[in-house]
Amino acid sequence: MRMKPKTGLLIITEDSPESYSPAGERVRHMALASCSFFGKVIVLASRGTNRQSGRGVTSKALLYEVSLAVRMPFPISAYFDPLKLLMFVAMGFRLLKRYKPRFVLASMPPLEVGVSAWFLAKLSHVELIIDLRDDWESSVGSQITRYISMELVKPLFMLANKIYSFSIGIFAVTKTIANTIRRRGVNTPIFLVPNGADTSVFLSQSERVRSETRLKYALPQDKIVITYCGSGINPYYRLDRILLSVKALPNEVKKRIFLIFFLYNGVKGLTRLRLRLGVSEDLVEIRGPLHRSNLAEVLAACDMGLVPFDEKPYLLCARSTKLYEYLSTGLYVISSGPRGGELDSFFSNNPYLGLFTRPSVEDFVHVLSQVVKESGRLFGDDYRRLRRSFIMENYDRRKTMMGAIKKISVDADN
Repeated sequence: MRMKPKTGLLIITEDSPESYSPAGERVRHMALASCSFFGKVIVLASRGTNRQSGRGVTSKALLYEVSLAVRMPFPISAYFDPLKLLMFVAMGFRLLKRYKPRFVLASMPPLEVGVSAWFLAKLSHVELIIDLRDDWESSVGSQITRYISMELVKPLFMLANKIYSFSIGIFAVTKTIANTIRRRGVNTPIFLVPNGADTSVFLSQSERVRSETRLKYALPQDKIVITYCGSGINPYYRLDRILLSVKALPNEVKKRIFLIFFLYNGVKGLTRLRLRLGVSEDLVEIRGPLHRSNLAEVLAACDMGLVPFDEKPYLLCARSTKLYEYLSTGLYVISSGPRGGELDSFFSNNPYLGLFTRPSVEDFVHVLSQVVKESGRLFGDDYRRLRRSFIMENYDRRKTMMGAIKKISVDADN
């Protein structure tokens, strides 16, 4: 029996798989999984400044990057950048002509990635797949109306729906996103492909190893170490309220904790806020980003992770990648966001993993104080192993992404 020839895949993304961003990490695992099913995998990304050095996607996947010297002004650039669209289309057309892939996969948002992938797929008669990471329409719609009338952006929402409907499949990060797309009248097959952790990198460690790692990274041995890793400028992460709540903690709680931030952007801004609030560096330290393997090493030496989302309705769908990476290293997680959302449901069903609260200073003060009182039980090795096992069984990123890519490739052949 003659085997079917393997086909190619072109992934278009704003976030490079070599970046520090969670979106870039998702694309990296998408490319790695795709190499098992396609003869050629090409990633086309926007060149960014926040990149990890010394790491490519994989020896089997090719990375091309486009760079713009000029960008559209804010707030237009935050919603739709036609200059970036033209760059993606120009380079994407060259790659399609050269490698002739059967599929184009767009990692959305931003919208210009989806529009360019849709245009290229139609032009070259290839099949389109959408990887939808969040409900960006609700997010941008709630923010951009401060500057632009909603009537002016509705046509772009309609264009997004047309792109979704043209695709042969949509990867949705959460059930809430999948349900939202259905309510907007899109009938394209939707596959739930949650974020997760690379469990081969994000490991839990013994007490001895944790102690040695704290020495290596200058973390206190005798305190509860609480960490946040990610963006320092995205407004939906309420790092300002975390700092305010730390300042408001009782002195007996302050003496027992140490907060460490690892930010891939916004270090200077958050440092200025810390100084303005008068929060000591002995209590809160703000550092730059770490390479993925180093970050995993540090996380395993901490006790608690923070996912401090705002409570805006557009965040009902949100579950951050850092949530899974914290848990994979055994950390207890304090999260916040809108009531009834994905995070609220997640911790209501799995209370041993962490807790959910409103993102107010008063609520953060209360939960931090309570968790510190129960630290002996929550941060022990048994609970760390339990959290790690939960992620391995349910949210192993490599396993999840392999299943998603396999589903698309098999359905397309049938």
